[in-house]
Amino acid sequence: MVDFTKLKILSEDLKTISRNDTKETPIIESGVFLFISFDLADSTSFKTEHPSLWASVFTNFYGQILEGLGVENYKSPEEGEESNCVRKLWKLIGDEVLLYVRIRKVSDLYAQVSSVNLVLAGLLEKIADKVEKEMGSQGCQSRCVQHCQNVKEVILSTLGIKTTMWLAKCSEDKKENAVNIVYQPLTPTPNTGERLDFLGRDIDEGFRMAKYAVKNKIIVSPLLGWLIWKAAQNDEDKKKIVKSNFKITAFVAMKGVWRNRKVPIIMFHQHFENFKDVLAYDELDLDTYANIKENGFDKFKTDDRFSIDYVDMILENVFRKKEALSLLEELEQQVDIEISLSNTEKMQELHIACIVFNDKNQILVHKDVDRGLEFGCIKKIFGRGTRLWREICKKGYKEKYGIDIVVDENPVPIATYYYERSNALGVILIAKYEDGAEDKEEWSFYTFEQIKETTEKSVDNFRENVERAIKIKEILSVDEEQQEYG
Repeated sequence: MVDFTKLKILSEDLKTISRNDTKETPIIESGVFLFISFDLADSTSFKTEHPSLWASVFTNFYGQILEGLGVENYKSPEEGEESNCVRKLWKLIGDEVLLYVRIRKVSDLYAQVSSVNLVLAGLLEKIADKVEKEMGSQGCQSRCVQHCQNVKEVILSTLGIKTTMWLAKCSEDKKENAVNIVYQPLTPTPNTGERLDFLGRDIDEGFRMAKYAVKNKIIVSPLLGWLIWKAAQNDEDKKKIVKSNFKITAFVAMKGVWRNRKVPIIMFHQHFENFKDVLAYDELDLDTYANIKENGFDKFKTDDRFSIDYVDMILENVFRKKEALSLLEELEQQVDIEISLSNTEKMQELHIACIVFNDKNQILVHKDVDRGLEFGCIKKIFGRGTRLWREICKKGYKEKYGIDIVVDENPVPIATYYYERSNALGVILIAKYEDGAEDKEEWSFYTFEQIKETTEKSVDNFRENVERAIKIKEILSVDEEQQEYG
């Protein structure tokens, strides 16, 4: 029996987030759009087995995505400053949420994928927590086909969120040569954000590809993956990150796509070095993981055929390279105005390195192939995004390295430096380690004695900065104790 109270709540929420009552007419213009699909996997069987839960689950599924990704007026000011991209609701189709983002420069693409990944990481658990709280002590009561007194466990063990991201250049000009079009339907369809719709070859290909999305992972289209890879080629740090975080997990023939030639399924993940540890025992049987199943984890990690670099040759082979280069050129020509000044002087870049201590007073050290031992580093541009030290460092290390750290609200600098290669200023701070580095081959914990004795190559002033950090950390600890005891 369906819980009509929950259905009423769900209906009210849909009306709110669809924003169909707005009187403003959207401005339709040609452009490059990023599309994001969130699909609640195994939702049909969940509705049947847990009729008193599903309405609450769906309501929170919609709400958490819109809030977590800052869709339309859920968008936080900080996020808007960071990318100048506004995520908007395209459609709600049953158990699928579709968003779109107008992309104006190629550098925004990786930021979009990374931020979606951060939200996806804890999304289902947040949904489960909220549903469990709403259900209270009632649990599923006796109306479920299967016993499910532990509401959170039922949700986490049954459902998953499949995420797909793809790109398309859409034109408002409906001439015969338009590959994709954006338009405003004369009769708006229900649950459509700004009453805009998108049609075309690349839109269809994205939906075809979404059929191969898997639980709690992100897959991206070949064009999107290639643009992110191409944009990173002039920065060694970014190039390594992109190469590490994007892999081709399968080659699949899709009906009507690429003249039935196989399409690379590209997955974004920050832990490919230990990917087998995050897969369920039966997931390798899915078509999406064919390259891993056929070659084994070790070969998959090292085989160039499964590297993001390989997409460059693939696009050339299927005669999509010229089109991709044209789109790249268009995005690169977009004027990226950092601040409204009469001159065009380049913004000053700031590098932030964190000397990270764990509870045992060991230092977290990053082994870079070229530079040797270092602390890791994030980059910021003055005048953009969050201006709080704690948030900058926490978000930066999480997005770049997949590592959780904590920095004081007003940290004491260990040292400053100048990075001549990119004309950047640098600062080194102390941070506390929380999670994420244990399974990463390029990160290790060192004692100060090990750092003093090692003969491995390292960045300038590596040992001196560690020694200075230890001394400052000790002074700060004494100050905290004195304040605590008066």
